[in-house]
Amino acid sequence: MNNLEAQLKQTARDKGAVTAGIASRERLLQSPPSANPDYLLPSTQSAISFAVAIDQQVLRRSLSREAWLEHGEELKRVQQRLYAIGDRLVDLLVEHGFDAFAVDGNDTYRPQEDVTDPLLMTKFVPDFSHRYGAVAAGLGRLGWSGNLLTPEHGATIILGTVLTSATLEPDPMMEDNPCDGCKLCTSVCPIEMISPRESVEVVVAGIREVIGRKQPDSQCWISCGGYQGLHKGGKWSNWSPYRVTKAIPEDKQGLDSMLIELRKKDPEEHQEISPFSDYRATTFDPNWRFVAACGNCANICWERREDRVENRQLLVKSGQVVLRPNGLREPASEEIVEVNTPLGVKAAVLKDEYERGEFARLSPSDAVGYTHMDTEVLRHLAATAPRP
Repeated sequence: MNNLEAQLKQTARDKGAVTAGIASRERLLQSPPSANPDYLLPSTQSAISFAVAIDQQVLRRSLSREAWLEHGEELKRVQQRLYAIGDRLVDLLVEHGFDAFAVDGNDTYRPQEDVTDPLLMTKFVPDFSHRYGAVAAGLGRLGWSGNLLTPEHGATIILGTVLTSATLEPDPMMEDNPCDGCKLCTSVCPIEMISPRESVEVVVAGIREVIGRKQPDSQCWISCGGYQGLHKGGKWSNWSPYRVTKAIPEDKQGLDSMLIELRKKDPEEHQEISPFSDYRATTFDPNWRFVAACGNCANICWERREDRVENRQLLVKSGQVVLRPNGLREPASEEIVEVNTPLGVKAAVLKDEYERGEFARLSPSDAVGYTHMDTEVLRHLAATAPRP
């Protein structure tokens, strides 16, 4: 069946993948439970893993705060390409008489036991872990951040996977880990999700990976989800202009409760279609904007250490992001004021614009942002901000 293996991997590359490989069922079962393919395709004997690279110059312009929306547009383009690759591989395998299933993007999670309302979820286990599948297929290894690293692109990739009943020849797994232990990933998270010192071991496809110990998933969502953009040091933020109104809890129960409260108030979570309810639909919806708030731990992690150092410097010198009356998020050029909102967060805005009445001048039709939350906040500011 060697011709089929070669055809599958070449097809992935022809459609935009920078790397592709094959993992066996045995390797997947020698991994954490989220790599068990039976949840999606019980007949799985092999997995085809593939990666599409994110344009690193787009990432650098985002890290330096030169451009905001460009990063989300790039992520949307990459995800569309991943879907196209997965669909073609499924068609090819079905044409050869095999079962095949393209795994969705990892904004899709398995139901949590005893939880019927998705807004009450606090355990985010993917339908299938693309990272673990990629390690098992020889694409790369897990870095200190827990992200998949490849020698050619670092962590600046997004992964896709196709599961199949075909028994395919697996590719060799990567012996040398591309992560050189710089741990810069730990210093670019606004809420310090990854420990720079403490580690945990994860066995993936029989390989013992050592990664940084992480805080609970809820803490990551609070920052990457855009509710807390400001770094603990108070000098820089990710692309979110929002700040939680309470101290971030140190225990899991407190973090879970905070996340649930924030998600319940988040208008993004109450749309009929969202990335969490239907990732594919939003990916191909021309009216749905992908707005990236963070992902810094992966975005700075390029293949060369000197680039990582430069990326970190660009980020920590970029200052704080604010919400402007025109709906844009931009780095602050002057003094900032944090304004309460009914959404469980404060919004960082320019003090002069706020006090001059620039927000109060907004009509309902003008109070429109690039996310549903930004729009709600602008409408709130239009009604409550000081009048000129």
